[in-house]
Amino acid sequence: MANYLAQFQTIKNACDHLIIAVEDVSDLWPIVRAGFEERLPLKRACLNNKTRNSVYVEQLPAEFILTTDSRLRSRYPQELSVFWFREPYATVVLVTCEDLDEFRTILKPRLKLIVQNDEREWFIVFVSKAHPSNDQATKLAKKIYAKLEVDFSSKKRERCCKFDMHGPESNFWEDLDSKIVESIRNTLDRRIQFYEDEIRKFSEQRLMPVWNFCNFFILKESLAFMFEMAHLHEDSLREYDELELCYLETVNTTSAKHRDFGGVDHGDDQAALLKPGYKPLSQIAQDDSFREFEFRQYLFACQAKLLFKLNRPVEVASRGYSFVISFSKGLALHENTLPFCMREVWVITACLALINATIYHYNDGIVAPDVEKEFYRLQGDLYSLCRIKFLRLAYLIGYGTEIERSPVNSAALSMLPWPKPAVWPIVPPDASSEVLTKEKASHLIYICGLC
Repeated sequence: MANYLAQFQTIKNACDHLIIAVEDVSDLWPIVRAGFEERLPLKRACLNNKTRNSVYVEQLPAEFILTTDSRLRSRYPQELSVFWFREPYATVVLVTCEDLDEFRTILKPRLKLIVQNDEREWFIVFVSKAHPSNDQATKLAKKIYAKLEVDFSSKKRERCCKFDMHGPESNFWEDLDSKIVESIRNTLDRRIQFYEDEIRKFSEQRLMPVWNFCNFFILKESLAFMFEMAHLHEDSLREYDELELCYLETVNTTSAKHRDFGGVDHGDDQAALLKPGYKPLSQIAQDDSFREFEFRQYLFACQAKLLFKLNRPVEVASRGYSFVISFSKGLALHENTLPFCMREVWVITACLALINATIYHYNDGIVAPDVEKEFYRLQGDLYSLCRIKFLRLAYLIGYGTEIERSPVNSAALSMLPWPKPAVWPIVPPDASSEVLTKEKASHLIYICGLC
């Protein structure tokens, strides 16, 4: 399954909302399309979360796509059920008929064939073309629709609704929304159960030689991503939190000690803890897991994205500060293999990214006073950590003698031993002493200004 990482990421990038398939039996979609699409996104959709509790989603994004559309027809092999999250969550069957014999001999057998797949959530929309002034056509349409209900609905499930082209019934649109949401809810419940069962099987093998974290990751993130598409962001966040715990346990095992840490590619010194798509997953995969440097940032970026959607920037700042401190310690363990000053530059860019992103998403004046106080305290912690690393960076590149040592200069506390390179960066041979002096002074002014 780990071989499907690139394919998995491609599928994820192409999905951003739930799909409602349209089986257009009678070539009606061009006629009704505008009215149907006006219903999107679905309002106040009642779905079940992972614990099977009802959750109302205010704006549920969805898209109607014809079953003949290339986006549905050009699929990967169906046996890859791990990608089930991108399949349609409901199927609307559009039909019309103006002759009873045609209904019995042609339409009914065709509909039976279409809906025989029990795994697909479907319902039928009968479109009546009868004009209100034509009593005979109106009565015939009602008679055909009545037979349609008898043949395809039951006491347990109402699977038909009627759309009048010359003036829809007052409750049609509400009925349509209700049936779509019911189908989505049932599909979601079934897929959640499938992913939970598969994840449970993999979890039971964690201490066995056959354990493969990449396989576990694809299943776990498929479930998380499905929750995210359904705007069940709390459930999605919980999956990523569990995935992070599982990964940390995996990398701390004896067998994982000698894996590459990462962080040596060009641009890695720029923190990517808010950029989940910074590197392809297939690029950071190693054997049966992922390189720690890139993957831990990826997981945090996914968590932060969900927290922003939940309007919790304070929690992003809190988690972010703890993550930077923890990750910095991890970088310190690999300083001998990482580029010079990598840890300082990474921490600085991480702090600045967190500060800018959380300020952007913070709604000033709408939160409780204690939350507001905590938010600005965290901002101060991030600025302080950033300042310390700026001063330490100045010290490491040769300006340490110019930094004032005093009780209020917290940078002095961070000037710990550093595995300095055997050869320092070479100064260009044509550089005059005046240029070096000026450059040195400008750097100090810049650093002090940031402090």
